[in-house]
Amino acid sequence: MKEIIITLAAVLLPQLSSAQSIENDSIVINHPRKVTIVTSDSSQKIIVQGKEGDNNFEYRNTLQLVDDNYVSNIEINKDSWSLKDLIPSYSVTGDSHESGSVQVEIGGAPLIGFTAPTHCDPGTNFSTFRSWEFALPFINSTVFFENKKYHSSGLSLETYFNWRNYRMTGDTRFVKNSSGNVELAHYPEGAKPKFSRVKVFSVSGALLAFHTFKDWGIAVGPVINFNTYASLKTRYSIDGGKYKDVDKNINQRKVTFDIMGIIQTPAVDLYLKYSPNSVLKDGVKFRSLTFGFAL
Repeated sequence: MKEIIITLAAVLLPQLSSAQSIENDSIVINHPRKVTIVTSDSSQKIIVQGKEGDNNFEYRNTLQLVDDNYVSNIEINKDSWSLKDLIPSYSVTGDSHESGSVQVEIGGAPLIGFTAPTHCDPGTNFSTFRSWEFALPFINSTVFFENKKYHSSGLSLETYFNWRNYRMTGDTRFVKNSSGNVELAHYPEGAKPKFSRVKVFSVSGALLAFHTFKDWGIAVGPVINFNTYASLKTRYSIDGGKYKDVDKNINQRKVTFDIMGIIQTPAVDLYLKYSPNSVLKDGVKFRSLTFGFAL
């Protein structure tokens, strides 16, 4: 029986080097990350993890001998789907996650979350779930210190285009004074406020140390933000008429720092960022706290 199993393995293994679809009982997998073969007296199991363009791909084929015949049981990507699979990214260095290897990706999963400012000046009235953050990654580099069967660790340098929005919906609004700084003011008499917000655009870089165990993990590290643009917008109505006030060049702090933590789960990752710096250089004071999903 062992001779039959070995013969079947000799037929199947060459096929695992060049095909990508199942046809006529054969399957070919380009550039597998890891191939495991487990042999016993009556069965042989072949496990292929990863393939070209899909590091989460998994193929399993179990051959069992029954009265000098064999039964083949094939599983492909069983229970491996997650929301992350919907986010496009392109690896420019391949899918190698071996210890000491470096992987560079273009694109990837965005951060989508909410802002909840802290250390706010009196009079501010921020609306957490009406204030948002959106960060779009463009280049990510990862070095793997260790990559075992069930866990890995390393260091990741991630770069983002980042938009943060700090919105108030109460009776006070943001205005730009003659010095170019932002201060608080009341709405005109008879006005019905809709919102008043500060928006900041940044180019950000995060250096994160990470450790994963199966589909779970944690990452933490500093973030530097180059805040290249900021603006004010206020909307309100008076006697049925709609008004919009917009100001730019609001003297935002040009460089700020965050501390970011990410918790990885099988479906969606959760993140938290906190900055010890005031968002604006002068005028109204508040610090940025954001949280949400790292898809």
